[in-house]
Amino acid sequence: MKLLILAALLGLSLAQFNPNTRDGKTAIVHLFEWRWADIAAECERYLGPNGFGGVQVFLNALICFEIQIHSKTTIELFTLKKQNHGRAGMKHHCCCPEAHNTAFCFRNWGEGWGFMSSDKSLVFVDNHDNQRGHGAGGASIVTFWDARLYKMAVAFMLAHPYGFTRVMSSYRWDRNIVNGVDQNDWQGPPSNGDGSTKPVPINPDSTCGDGWVCEHRWRQIKNMVAFRNVVNGQAFSNWWDNGDNQISFSRGNKGFLVINNDDWELNETLNTGLPGGTYCDVISGQKESGRCTGKEVVVGGDGRASFRISNQEEDPFIAIHADSKL
Repeated sequence: MKLLILAALLGLSLAQFNPNTRDGKTAIVHLFEWRWADIAAECERYLGPNGFGGVQVFLNALICFEIQIHSKTTIELFTLKKQNHGRAGMKHHCCCPEAHNTAFCFRNWGEGWGFMSSDKSLVFVDNHDNQRGHGAGGASIVTFWDARLYKMAVAFMLAHPYGFTRVMSSYRWDRNIVNGVDQNDWQGPPSNGDGSTKPVPINPDSTCGDGWVCEHRWRQIKNMVAFRNVVNGQAFSNWWDNGDNQISFSRGNKGFLVINNDDWELNETLNTGLPGGTYCDVISGQKESGRCTGKEVVVGGDGRASFRISNQEEDPFIAIHADSKL
């Protein structure tokens, strides 16, 4: 009997590291304070079709529930209890050593920084607590309030092979910073006069309205989730940096990311690792009906391509992958 109990406990302890997503997807989204009806609708109309592997939600108490989604796409539901911030199937880990304050230091980011092993790590840029100044990180936490930098940070996270990744989906509140502390960090989601949470309206351009930020619907982030799915299992390779805040790397021969976070232009010929051809940049646009709505990148037969990214651009980074080839 004792052996059976030990075996069961061992199985449970190992199961916490298995997110059990369909097709091995490694990106989920936290729909913070969304109503159940909106979560169900979002799973079917957006998350499943766009390659998200799951949804994380918070529960005020441990309850039984069922969300029925009648779709060919499958999305997993991860639940958290507010009481202890426990997570079903994964472990939290967030570490940002202040010594690594320039992008070139990210060459060996992940286990090379002494982080726990990749298969046991949940990685995120921000969460509902630290974006309000609660917990570790303080003013160094990047959030949607600094959208330009935030998109670069999330793109790096999703392009990098380390860990199981989580994208945040937030709502705005009336920030009032006094002596570095937000006096309104307690404010809840967009609400009606009776205190009930408002629905999440979807704008014609696919963004959200009425105070809901919906970072997961930003084109750049949504397309980087697709990038992560395409490059899944590919090696981290062809790292390049300028010794400062311009970096690039490839994921085997499936994807390539280049970022310019310097105060001057990036103008380089870089090894993308990709087969020769013309690719659509999924940051400035996306591939639609065989055509590119954004920048096009020409990769030579040797895998190299020329990149010119102004430091003045709204999104000073470029991402291409096998499925964005024209």
